Amino acid sequence: MTVFDRHRERRVIFNDDADQQFEIANTSYEYDVRDDQSFLDARTTPTFDTQVDTYVWCVGNGCDPPYGGLEPLLACLGSHANATDLIVRACHSQGIEVWGSLRMNDIHDALSAGSLKETNDPLKAQHPEYLIAPESNRSLPAELTERYHWTPFNFARPEVRRYRLDFIERNASAHDFDGYELDFTRFVWNFPLGEERIHAGKMAELVREARSRLKAIGESRKRPYTFAVHVLDSPAVSLELGLDVEAWLAEGLVDVLVVGMGYMPYVLRLDQWLALGNRFGVPVYPSVNTNIYVPWWKEKFGRPSAWHEAIRASSAYFRQEGADGLYLFNLFCLQDKHVGPMPREFVYAPLHEIGDPTLLTGEDKLYAIQPTSDSGFCHHGSEAAPLPIALDRVERKLPLMMGPDANDGNAHFRISAWSTGGSSERRVWFRLNHALLEKPGRDGPWYRVVVPSGVLRSGHNELSIWCDAEVTQMERPIIIHQVFVEARYGRGPQGDR
Repeated sequence: MTVFDRHRERRVIFNDDADQQFEIANTSYEYDVRDDQSFLDARTTPTFDTQVDTYVWCVGNGCDPPYGGLEPLLACLGSHANATDLIVRACHSQGIEVWGSLRMNDIHDALSAGSLKETNDPLKAQHPEYLIAPESNRSLPAELTERYHWTPFNFARPEVRRYRLDFIERNASAHDFDGYELDFTRFVWNFPLGEERIHAGKMAELVREARSRLKAIGESRKRPYTFAVHVLDSPAVSLELGLDVEAWLAEGLVDVLVVGMGYMPYVLRLDQWLALGNRFGVPVYPSVNTNIYVPWWKEKFGRPSAWHEAIRASSAYFRQEGADGLYLFNLFCLQDKHVGPMPREFVYAPLHEIGDPTLLTGEDKLYAIQPTSDSGFCHHGSEAAPLPIALDRVERKLPLMMGPDANDGNAHFRISAWSTGGSSERRVWFRLNHALLEKPGRDGPWYRVVVPSGVLRSGHNELSIWCDAEVTQMERPIIIHQVFVEARYGRGPQGDR
């Protein structure tokens, strides 16, 4: 049996949400799972012989069976426990570390359930007082966060904390995991709004007790047991939602930090997380939810390769900034017929390159300045986004984060800003790192300009955008929603290789 050091190098950590064990996956993903091997081949064996060093298997929402049994299990698997053990044994046979991952407060049911009796954990209907808000919140306007708070548990209550801890101990004891992850990004609300910092000490109690119980399991097996936490976009955002991560690290409770909601890679405060990790000797792995890149190629660029380019860009940027490795969320979703569908070889191709920065050199990439809408309805867990903005005569400064391509003399760059409003009479200006760029061309909703050599740099850049009129003078103000920077090798910024 391989013993995995808690602080080992992990090039790529692959998160599997485990939905291939349910009947619905055979429909949405067209997996055709019939037996143990086809179950493994659906999603796990494609990660073998890649740069994946750690496989993260989602154990559900803390309910047994997962999600209250609302999703029927594939009959050929027999039980959820058997499905989990199949994954663990297969990964161990390849020398791959396996963690169980618990969604601390999953509220997908807030989006779909019609009553507490239809939610994804029977305890919610049995004890509605354990929840953050009453069932009547379901009738609130959809644009209010409070609308979704009728199904998450309130961790201020000791009964809820005991319920979670007992599941963690029971689940971790039942399977041969090498570690366990508490996922605080699925989803982000654990206390009543406005009371989160007041109750941060109670969540620290839970983390402390979870660490103690998992450590005991590891000691009984006479090998290390890695304890990971998946937290939000910055230490400050985490604290505002009741997660005092710095206190957890100072107490030595955490072995691995997975950071970020995964939706907004370029506003993630990786610098702050790395500073904390370095201070307490804890490795840091930024998370990317690769689903965020699907509309980039489907709605913006029209080429599937843009999905790969975006994954490469964020990976190269994170490693440049000092991340210990990469954590991928939802990579497999592109095989879903409602999302892609794309061939398996295309979907899993990034796993062969993104864990080694040298393999990303000279490969096309797609960087971006993202809008706040990319953060989804869990925007409380994300850092503030710089877009959208309405243009006027004042130069609006935007942070543009670039990976090592910016210093590569073989790369060609083009900025593309997606907009609404405006008219042919209005002139738009771009300035990059104080250098005024040529007049951008307009192509439908796009303003595009080629970047001269030597203007971009790795790391932080400053992009300014403005126009020749005041907002009040325009019948249809120009609104910039998203900015992309294509790093192209070969035939230049506008040509495919």
